[in-house]
Amino acid sequence: MGSAADNGEMARKERAQRALERDAADHPGIEPGLLRILRWYVAIRLGIGVLVLWSEQSEPDPTNPHFPGGGVFLFGLLMVLLVWPWLQRKLGRTFLPVALALATLGPIVESTQTIIGRLDAGLSPNDALAEYWVPFFLLWVPLLLIAWQYRYRAVIIWAVVATLLDAGGAIPPLEEAGADMTVLSAVVLARGALFAFVGLFVVKLVGGQKEARHALATHASTLEELATSRERNRLARELHDTLAHSLSATAVQLEAVKALWDTNPEKAKEMLDQSLQGARSGLGEARRAIQALRASPLEERGLAGALEQLGASVEARSSIAVIVELDEDLGTIEAQIEQATYRIADEALTNVVRHSGASRAHLTLQRKGRRVSLAIHDDGTGFNSVAGVPNGHVGVQGMRERATLVGGSLVVDSGAGNGTTVRFEVDTA
Repeated sequence: MGSAADNGEMARKERAQRALERDAADHPGIEPGLLRILRWYVAIRLGIGVLVLWSEQSEPDPTNPHFPGGGVFLFGLLMVLLVWPWLQRKLGRTFLPVALALATLGPIVESTQTIIGRLDAGLSPNDALAEYWVPFFLLWVPLLLIAWQYRYRAVIIWAVVATLLDAGGAIPPLEEAGADMTVLSAVVLARGALFAFVGLFVVKLVGGQKEARHALATHASTLEELATSRERNRLARELHDTLAHSLSATAVQLEAVKALWDTNPEKAKEMLDQSLQGARSGLGEARRAIQALRASPLEERGLAGALEQLGASVEARSSIAVIVELDEDLGTIEAQIEQATYRIADEALTNVVRHSGASRAHLTLQRKGRRVSLAIHDDGTGFNSVAGVPNGHVGVQGMRERATLVGGSLVVDSGAGNGTTVRFEVDTA
C-alpha cells in the first residue's frame, strides 16, 4: 500500500516537472515555477470571487454587501491570458508584466468597488472599510513574483504604483463621506513601505538561489563533459583491443598465406580459413562497439521495433532462442516509460545470457487500458527468489530503480530448476 502511494507521488512529481519544463521552453527567461504559482493563485481567487458574486446575487446581505464584479472580471482576463498560448505569443516579452499588472489591479479594483458600493448603500466609512485588509494579503502574491523575476528597482516601482492606485481609489470616496483620512493615509503609506522592505529581502534570497542554481548547472555540465570524455576513451580502448588487434592478426596471417600459397597450398588454405574466422570475429566486435555510438534504438525503431531488435541481437550473440511477442497496438506511451521498459528488457535478457544457463527466453509486452506489462521468462536453472537475488545479479537493483522512477513496479520470480520471470508493470498517463 505504501509502495503504491510512493509510486503515485513520484508520478505526480514527474508530471509537475514536465509542466515546469514546458513553461521554461515556451517562456524562456521566466523563472521556473513562477507561471505555475500564478495560475494556481488566479484559479483559486477567481473561484472564490465567482462564489461571492453568485452568493451576493442570490442572497444579498444589506448589512455586509460585497461588490467583487470588477475583481472577477480582471482575474477572468488574467486566467484567459495564462491559458491561451496564442495570446501569450502575441504579447511576447510584455506577457509577464501584463499578467502581473492584472494580478495587482484585481484586488485594488475589488476593494475600491466594495468601499464605494457600501458608501452608496448608506453604510458608515468604518463599515465600508471593514474588509480593507483583504487586498493587503492578496497583493503579496504579485509582489513576491515580481521580486522573484526582476530586480529590486521593479519592486520599488511596483510598491509605489500599487500604493498610489490604492490610495487614489479608496481615499477620495471616504473623504467625501466625511471620514478622517489621517489614519487611513498612514496605513496606506506604511503598507507601501512594508512591501518595499520585504521585497528587498526576497530579491536577495532569490539572487542567492539563482547563483546556486547556476553553479549547480555548471557543475552538471562539467560532469556531463567528463562522462562523455570517459565514454570516448572507453570506446577508443575497445576499438583498439578488438578491431585493431583483429586487423593486425589478419594481416599477419594473410602475409603467411601469400608466402605459403605456392609451396604449401594446404597449409595456406588452412591459414586462410583462420584469417576469415578472425576477420568475422573482429567484425562482430566492431559492430558492438559502433552500436554504442549510434542513436538509441528507441529513436530509430520505436519501442516495439527496439524490443524485436533486442531479441534478435541477444539470439545472434548467444545460443539462447529469444521469442518476442508484442501487442499489435501499444498506443501512445510516454518517452520515460518507453525508455524504462527497453532498459529493463535489455538488463533482464543480459542476465539471462550471463547467469541462467537457459536455452530459451520469452519476452512479452502487453497493454490493457492504461496498464503496460512487460515480462521476460527463461527456462534456466533459476534460484530461490524468496532468499533474495544471488551475488552477481547486480542489475536487478537497477531495474527496480528504473521501475520506481516511472511510477511502476518490478517483480522477480524464480525457483531452483524452474527458470526466472522478470515482470514490470506501469500505468501510462
